[in-house]
Amino acid sequence: MFINMSKHRFLIFLLGIFFVSNNIFAQHSHGVLTPGVTFPKDDSVLIDPPKMITMSFRVDVRLLKLALYTADERWIDIAFKYDPNRRNNNFVLPIPVQLPPSEYYIARWSVTDDIRGLVNGEFRFAFGDDAIPPSETIATQISDREEILPSTGAYRRETIQ
Repeated sequence: MFINMSKHRFLIFLLGIFFVSNNIFAQHSHGVLTPGVTFPKDDSVLIDPPKMITMSFRVDVRLLKLALYTADERWIDIAFKYDPNRRNNNFVLPIPVQLPPSEYYIARWSVTDDIRGLVNGEFRFAFGDDAIPPSETIATQISDREEILPSTGAYRRETIQ
């Protein structure tokens, strides 16, 4: 009976190690599928409009999607075509059109390495003499939402002086 208990505890110990290590690797595996370098860099301001988008990954991936949008979410057709046979860690994709006016642009991408699953991401950039980093533009946008507080407790209008 004691030997069976030890084997049972040992199996539980091994299973525990397996699940803990699996969770540790799962939490960090998506970082491998994020680009180490992009051009334009996230939140950058360029002098001239970019002629291409480049993305470098740490491992070979399939680029499933690359889409470009204006700040107000209008899609810009950059003629991206998915190639199921193309696996690489570097992608250079031309921007064959003149970019429409916008405060900034959003490049959204999706990749997989056939092991870790699907990873989506995005980066933003702006260009021009009067351009500011997209993060600053976003921070200055004022919401038209109205805060509605409950009429009970410390939020009662009668108690506010």
